[in-house]
Amino acid sequence: MSSDPVSPQDRLAGLSREQRALLFEQIRRRTEKERAAAPPAGIPRRPPGHEPLPLSLAQERLWFLDRMQPGNPAFNMGSALRLRGWLDTRALERALNEIVHRHEAMRTSFREVDGSAVQWIAPSLWIPLPLIDLASLPETAREPAAGRITQVLLAASFDLVIGPLVRTSLLRLAPDLHLFLLDVHHIVTDGWSAGVMNRELIALYEAFAAGEPSPLPPLPIQYGDFARWQREWLRGETLEAQLSYWRGKLGGALAPLDLPTDRPRPPFQTFRGGSLPLSIPAATASALRRLSQEARASLFMTLLAAFQVLLSRLSGQDDIVVGSPVAGRHRAETEPLIGFFLNNLALRTDLAGNPSFRELLLQVRETTLGAFAHQDIPFEALLVELKPERDLSRTPIFQVFFNMLNLPPERGRLPALEIEAGPGAEPESKFDLTLYATELEEEIFLLLVYNADLFEAPRMTELLRQYQAVLAAVAGEPGLRVEDLSLVTPEAVAILPDPARPLPVEGSEAVHQRFLARARRHPDRPAAADIHGVWTWGDLDAASGRLAKRLLAAGLGPAEPVAVWAYRAAPLAAALLGVLRAGAAFVVLDPAYPPARLAALLSRVRPRAWVEIPGAGPIPAEVESALAGVPRSRVDGPGLPVDAGAPCVTVHPDAPAWIAFTSGSTGEPKGVVGSHRPLSHFLDWHERTFGLGEGDRFSLLSGLAHDPLLRDIFTPLWVGGELRVPVPERMGEPGWLAGWFAREGITVTHLTPAMARLLAMGETEPLTTLRLVCSGGDALTSDDVARLRRTAPRARLVNFYGATETPQAMGWKSVEAAERRIPLGRGIDGVDLLVLGRSGRPAGIGELGEISIRTPYLALGYLDDPAGTAERFVPA
Repeated sequence: MSSDPVSPQDRLAGLSREQRALLFEQIRRRTEKERAAAPPAGIPRRPPGHEPLPLSLAQERLWFLDRMQPGNPAFNMGSALRLRGWLDTRALERALNEIVHRHEAMRTSFREVDGSAVQWIAPSLWIPLPLIDLASLPETAREPAAGRITQVLLAASFDLVIGPLVRTSLLRLAPDLHLFLLDVHHIVTDGWSAGVMNRELIALYEAFAAGEPSPLPPLPIQYGDFARWQREWLRGETLEAQLSYWRGKLGGALAPLDLPTDRPRPPFQTFRGGSLPLSIPAATASALRRLSQEARASLFMTLLAAFQVLLSRLSGQDDIVVGSPVAGRHRAETEPLIGFFLNNLALRTDLAGNPSFRELLLQVRETTLGAFAHQDIPFEALLVELKPERDLSRTPIFQVFFNMLNLPPERGRLPALEIEAGPGAEPESKFDLTLYATELEEEIFLLLVYNADLFEAPRMTELLRQYQAVLAAVAGEPGLRVEDLSLVTPEAVAILPDPARPLPVEGSEAVHQRFLARARRHPDRPAAADIHGVWTWGDLDAASGRLAKRLLAAGLGPAEPVAVWAYRAAPLAAALLGVLRAGAAFVVLDPAYPPARLAALLSRVRPRAWVEIPGAGPIPAEVESALAGVPRSRVDGPGLPVDAGAPCVTVHPDAPAWIAFTSGSTGEPKGVVGSHRPLSHFLDWHERTFGLGEGDRFSLLSGLAHDPLLRDIFTPLWVGGELRVPVPERMGEPGWLAGWFAREGITVTHLTPAMARLLAMGETEPLTTLRLVCSGGDALTSDDVARLRRTAPRARLVNFYGATETPQAMGWKSVEAAERRIPLGRGIDGVDLLVLGRSGRPAGIGELGEISIRTPYLALGYLDDPAGTAERFVPA
């Protein structure tokens, strides 16, 4: 389907005669003020021998694009006509070549003379009509064969220098059934020209088949005359008047429309297209026509405004520029010509401030009328004037196109011959998206052409449904504001989480109670190991019990905070267990952090006790000062007997268990207070979902001050597995970490993408013992996935999503090998991952929004920050 229009008048479909007259009077008054000089009375024919001819401004841009990508089929304008009945092939070929003879554009090719492109018009040209006979094929094979041939022939390249820029073929499917293929390069034709071609072809065929001469009158001018005239007229004050308007409209920063894509955008623009149809029902179409008339707007304006609403919501941008074509034939001499007259208008709309749709429609109406009044300047001249920042991956100024077609259906009758549209080639996508709208007798037919290198068909299908939903909503209630229009379609409801469904709150034993039950059943089994040795379950039981006893003896109360001066080593597990067994909450201090930051965190936490583990190293003076007067305890080493009377305080599931601080990347770090329930819930889900158990060995790789540390340490203690701790000083050595994984027989690991890259460094053998790799903490890329596949070919790869405010993983996705972008996935049991738009309502599929985690298994809130807690921890 062409990207060309018929005329601006067709943009005003659906208005009464009085309304149309009023709109055109407004356009006329606008135009009179800006045009410094009226165009000449007529376009003159050029004198004989006036060569070479310049390119029109529109042709010049296509010539430039072809020089960058010679033979790009994106600018082929191919069509297929199904001819049913008795066909006179000689009359058809003669009619075609009579058109070539009548229209110089059909005999034009392009050359460079003294560094400038010029039109070269062949004095004569005969276009053959080759016949491809498919009638001998089995009947069921003819149509598929014709489809394949059509795809190939209509996608073949043109050479603008050599020419010709028109070619035809005739496919015979039966004695009384043919497919006529016509392909013309866009640089010499447009959508209006296609209508001229069809009408003349029918008239000439009818005459020639009857043995009569051509009935067509001589053409008043040729396309070359127009190109020459345009260059001479559009300059000086006339040009400046047009440019002044567009500078005002398109001046300033013009950010590209950044729609979320299904695939990464290639570095250079591609044109591989896909297309999808949709019909707007008659009831909605009728309501849209009434709305247009009430607003003194055209149906084109209403459909465009709704489309810009959709683009704004999907991109998260308020400044939306959409391209739309005009025929560029407002002079009578140009109407019967075949040639490239098309011009594109850039229609810019500001959706800031959440206007109502009715208010937005008035803005679009004014913008459209102003653009029509200043359509004389070709878009190509605007690019030269505005000099937008060039990006080879997308078109300048606008990346989305909207075209309302009012062309009659390609269907007709001749004596003994019925004509209808046949199957065309797959559409090329000159823009990211092009939406065609055709007003039928009752319905509105939509065709979406999309760049198939950016978007996938299911997403585009949903985009059309969302557009239909917006149209239906504004047709019924035009006072709705932009952000109140829902993009959640009925089809999406079945996919997206239901924000109203109840989420049950389940209780679970605390992690230290679960640990103690396992430790008492098999005290001699290995539980944790580091470079210094192995700790059994009994060792951890003994050391944590003694620590809990000392903390309580020092006067520690329930849920009070305890600081742990950490070190990546096995006794860290005993320290955390000991604090929990005392019924307290721990905050881990990572010695790698600047002492000033640690001192500042301690001043906010105000710990009632602090714990040091063996090997943690000297404590900086700032930290010592912040801990002055706070009771100090130390974790005992392994090998001590278990104290049967050591405490293991029973805690409420919602009692504080830990405090962790956010990174502070968006401001001051926030202290997040976590409870027992979310941690136990995650560990239970983790065990059940991935079949974790006593035969698994886990690595401790997470940062010591981050909440994933809880997952690394407590998962093996929950499921009965073993924790292995690498040597901190050697983790960054190329190849060392992978060798350590192999020596320790690690089966389950949790790591960040950065740690995954570290794991893959150096020349190492594949890690065949790894069966589960969970990644989190940062975006996982396809390169990361490929790297992990090579490093751990037998492992299941899972992408985790969570935040400090949402303890451990709240979302998960098993990563498939073919995925280009790794989604966050779905919530774990008892968790809904919602995307909310600006209005706070659920976003539609593909719509930008903010992730909201709906679950009873959240942290308790921010430390000493009730306002921040109320803002971010919203009751469901």
